[in-house]
Amino acid sequence: MSQFADELRSLVDDLAASGNPHLWDSLVALDLPRVGIDEEKGGSGGSLDDLLVVVESLAGHGIGVPIVEASTADWIISHAGSLVDGLTTVLLLDKEPPTVSGTLTAELTAVPWARDAARLVLCAPGTAPLAVDLAHASVTVRPVDNIAGEPRDTVLLKSTPVTAVQGAPGHAAVRERLALLWSAAVLGAAHGAYRLTRTYVSERRQFGAPLLKIPAVAGNLARMRVQLVQADAALALAREAAPDSGAAEIARITTAAAATEIAQIAHQLHGAMGITEEYPLHRLTRRLWSWRDAVASERQWAESLGRRAAQAGETGVWTRITAATDREG
Repeated sequence: MSQFADELRSLVDDLAASGNPHLWDSLVALDLPRVGIDEEKGGSGGSLDDLLVVVESLAGHGIGVPIVEASTADWIISHAGSLVDGLTTVLLLDKEPPTVSGTLTAELTAVPWARDAARLVLCAPGTAPLAVDLAHASVTVRPVDNIAGEPRDTVLLKSTPVTAVQGAPGHAAVRERLALLWSAAVLGAAHGAYRLTRTYVSERRQFGAPLLKIPAVAGNLARMRVQLVQADAALALAREAAPDSGAAEIARITTAAAATEIAQIAHQLHGAMGITEEYPLHRLTRRLWSWRDAVASERQWAESLGRRAAQAGETGVWTRITAATDREG
């Protein structure tokens, strides 16, 4: 973990506590979405670990901003040239899109924050990422929200010009980076839900004693804590493991499983209070339900890890996971 982790976490906590309705603008002004990108490439320096701290801290407050998408898209573009102002988002594709003479006609679904973005980077296996100008006249954006109320729009391209981002990381590297960032986001929201639930059952009294004194309540709170410990360990391992080792997939599977159980228990222990609009729990649990399946579902990550294990042999995956190496930003 970087020596700046505590400072970053404190900075994000202060920003979140301010209640600033223009929080994303403040994050951009502080260059936080470009943490983990070298300064000479237009970033703000620091490492991927530093960016994970920013993502996890924001998520712990139930804040939904395009930090994962913007930071990943800028990281991709920074390998090919200078970064420019404005929000750039990213979308992973399962196969190479059928471009014709440098143009693309396609219907893209679940594009994060497309309505607010100036550019879109498409990443597909076996080809360089493609940059799309979302302000082009041939582009139509249809607003769609996920369960957390965040933009996951449909983008229609009709003979839209696209530009290859030469020298950029490939599909597998982008997918792994997104897996780590979404694991951090889910873990942050899970910690937030746990803290809120622990406070509630400690302060809410029934029959003259806190709810926490009820054995079933204490047991369920302990189950939440166990899930967090497992998820913390999985993400810590993924931070240290060699790239393409499978550790990022393990982190994604573990944090997704934690999200499911923690959200369920949090609502059980809060009772009716947990579903009211005024109470902040839903801002955390709706994001847990949405983010747990970002990029791919828990089952898809498990299938990917299973294929990796089958190819590597009985001890191959463990050997690769435990062969830690320094991860570059």
